[in-house]
Amino acid sequence: MRKKRVMSILLAATMVASLATSFTASASEDTDNGDGSYYNSELGYTYGSTFWSDEPVTYTMFFNDNDAYPIKDSWYEEGGIFDTITKMTNVTLDITVVNNASYSDKVTLAISGGTAPYIIPKMYSETAYVTGGGIVAVSDYVDYMPNYSGMIEDYDLQSEVDTLLQEDGSYYRLPGLKETALQDYSLLIRSDIFEAAGYDVTTLEDDWTWDEFTDILIDVKAYMVEQGMISESDYIWSDRWCGATSGYGQGGCLLNLIAATYGIHSGWSITSNSAGLYFDWDNDEFALSATSDAYKEYMSVVQRLVSEGILDPETWSQEDDTADGKFYRGETAIISTNRSSYTSQIDGLASQLGEGNFSVYEVVIPVGTNNYQAENSRLECGVCISSTALDELGEDEFIKMMRFVDWLWYSEAGLTMTKWGVEGETYTVEDGVYSLTDDYYCGGLSIAQTSDDQTDMRLEYGYACGNFMYSGSLELLTSNFSTDLQDYYNRMAEYRELSEIDPSIAMSEDDAEMANLWATPLQDTINTWTLKFAMGQADIEADWDTYVAEVEAQNADNLVNLYNDYYQASK
Repeated sequence: MRKKRVMSILLAATMVASLATSFTASASEDTDNGDGSYYNSELGYTYGSTFWSDEPVTYTMFFNDNDAYPIKDSWYEEGGIFDTITKMTNVTLDITVVNNASYSDKVTLAISGGTAPYIIPKMYSETAYVTGGGIVAVSDYVDYMPNYSGMIEDYDLQSEVDTLLQEDGSYYRLPGLKETALQDYSLLIRSDIFEAAGYDVTTLEDDWTWDEFTDILIDVKAYMVEQGMISESDYIWSDRWCGATSGYGQGGCLLNLIAATYGIHSGWSITSNSAGLYFDWDNDEFALSATSDAYKEYMSVVQRLVSEGILDPETWSQEDDTADGKFYRGETAIISTNRSSYTSQIDGLASQLGEGNFSVYEVVIPVGTNNYQAENSRLECGVCISSTALDELGEDEFIKMMRFVDWLWYSEAGLTMTKWGVEGETYTVEDGVYSLTDDYYCGGLSIAQTSDDQTDMRLEYGYACGNFMYSGSLELLTSNFSTDLQDYYNRMAEYRELSEIDPSIAMSEDDAEMANLWATPLQDTINTWTLKFAMGQADIEADWDTYVAEVEAQNADNLVNLYNDYYQASK
């Protein structure tokens, strides 16, 4: 049996004990309303299952604006999400809008300069901000957050939340909390084309390997060329979430998906894992993904897809809209998908090819060296709180704001509202089944438009957007799933497993700063070479030694050794 981190357990036990004492002291001043909510008469607000401030209050907040559903004035107006939040809570959110592509950079500058808004959602990594004092140790305040604390207890998430602990025994990000892990990103294929080429993927996907999958794609391309759908020089796979729009110079989604099947980090996941460190369970130590045998195997898959004329090298540089257009026009037969994009992708095909002229199928990702799905954590991106909030609000008003955060991001009522809107107006519930009312559809929830006079609830009013909805029960998380998506998750549960969560490392302030200094140029070097490999500009065999030498020259061994020293000390 693998040893658990004693330090984490002790810290967690100490934290729970202190929080219980603190919560008791706080709750003694409040009135139990008997409905899951409490009233604080001194500060004049209700918290818990609901939140309501007797006096109007305004909190500043960063907003990660996505090009696929950009924020509009109507989100603030009657029926919009921000108007609804105010009506339900008497809280106005003063929004600082930042485009998704520059969100991380803008957040970093604001936190470093002490100018960040109070609430910072959509945060994937907080470690770089801990030592500078720009964000609050939120674990000091979770005793004031009954919905958040209740989720951790009900879903048995404490050990996973402990992975967020920093060297000082605190954590600085309120993560999204999910009852179960749901693999969001996968691959969408034109099943009509695959079937015409002689492949019923439903009988193959349970254990197919990347080599087998590539062989199938080669035959599918041959069929498309034979039918005059494309030419021999064309590619049948030109992907999104990898290039200029959302690849962030890392290779984005696809490299992350393929690398995960080899047990390592690449693409999107390299940033959140300190330049791609992974835990090697066989050798009981941390190792660098980029110089592992597994990296060589995974990149060989990518290079074969490119060299065989299947995967478009422009994948790593093009806009997402460009990839979408190729798929919608029938020029390609496969593209990455997720729950939010599934319906809009079908709509895009219908607009170009016509209803009834195509069929699609979301496939289970092929196997590399493991049988794991790419996403294994029940924690999601989360919310950081600027130290400015505590400085400007003072302790009591700060706690009141944390009660609001607790309701909006972690209560059943808050999560339902940000996902579905207003009951009776945008949605109804009957026998536990959620449905949008006749006036609405929602691409973000994979609920298709059925008439011309319907409005997309996310585009027009801001519900079901990524800044809020990343926690919840299995029932709520799957409340919008179509039959197709439910079928996909049933297949995922049957064919794939969840991997273990890597041990967490909590460093001293000085060591964390040093690790970041080493990781930044190391990550840049890895990303540069990874994209060269992916585009066929460098060969994984011929150029391997040169590549490894450049990576190792960027303090790779120092970073790995630092992590392993902390890991050994914590056992």
